[in-house]
Amino acid sequence: MSRVLVIDDSPMLVELTVRALTAAGYQASGAQDLASLDQKLTEGPFALILMDVNMPEMFGDDVVEYLRRQKKVTAKLVLYSDIPEAELAGKTKASGADGYILKSGGLEAVLGGVMGLIGPPALGVPTAVPT
Repeated sequence: MSRVLVIDDSPMLVELTVRALTAAGYQASGAQDLASLDQKLTEGPFALILMDVNMPEMFGDDVVEYLRRQKKVTAKLVLYSDIPEAELAGKTKASGADGYILKSGGLEAVLGGVMGLIGPPALGVPTAVPT
């Protein structure tokens, strides 16, 4: 399964990241707040959830605990931010996230990080079966 969920309060960044992941062959979708995150989680499991650290409604490192304990999510949970790397690494370790990706690395860093954590996208798997 190569499903990836991107959580960020920036609509433009969500769109760009989802498009890049989709173009690379992943089944990607986005959420911008807790309500849309909860909705996306009802659509089935994800292999990886990429979440912005600094959002108005929540902090990504707090969401890691929420997803693991309350929602029983088994996906790889990855923090994504432009804060200093040492601080991001500390938040990753403290929250129990599976990794982090620096926004300053651009979309290449996102694609490389996702591929490093869950492998290349599954190829040749139909997303829908014609009836």
